[in-house]
Amino acid sequence: MRLCGPTTLILLLTLGGCAPVEVTYEPEYLEAAVPSYLAETQILVLMEDQDNQYVFEGPPESFVGQGIDLRIPLGAITREITAGVFRSHFNYGVVFADEMPDYLPYIIAIEPEITGFSYRYDQFVDETVMEMQAVAEGFEPIPVTVITPSIQFELDIVAYDTQGNLLLEKTYPSGLVAGESYIVTSRPHERINATFHATLQEIMLEVADDLRPLLATHPNIFDPE
Repeated sequence: MRLCGPTTLILLLTLGGCAPVEVTYEPEYLEAAVPSYLAETQILVLMEDQDNQYVFEGPPESFVGQGIDLRIPLGAITREITAGVFRSHFNYGVVFADEMPDYLPYIIAIEPEITGFSYRYDQFVDETVMEMQAVAEGFEPIPVTVITPSIQFELDIVAYDTQGNLLLEKTYPSGLVAGESYIVTSRPHERINATFHATLQEIMLEVADDLRPLLATHPNIFDPE
């Protein structure tokens, strides 16, 4: 729910003073997941309800945008991106549960968690692009200010076999990832959202690759045609 009008929101990126803006899971921000292998089995994803419901709310770490808090449902987005990536790798699908059941034919279970999420809007003056600004004598060209949104987080992954034995425990840091720069936009928060979607999907594909050696004992692992 956006509580500021577009013009006001643009100004508030610099001036501040608006209620939080909210974003959601947006599948159009994702690329088609290309699997590096196909497993004739099922994968279990462990996410407790509090993890599914987790929503980050807070201001950016930059001065620009301090007046606008962002609400982003990290849990829901993580669930959907995890489902999409691993559904492309595991032909029998993805099952979500809050604990390891003993009645599902999965071969591996993973537990994802997003930690340390932050975002920022960095601005710089682009001397190569000019805009006309009104002055007492008429108009004069001035360099435009460009804003680059960026995000940073870590994805913690724990993997288990069907007996609950630990197979993998690894943290995947995103590093500071820059999104698409802009001069003017009425939806700066969506630039943050899109960057998070794309980055998390890329990291989840890396997780999928790291799981392949753990599936070595499974007889039906194929390279995609």
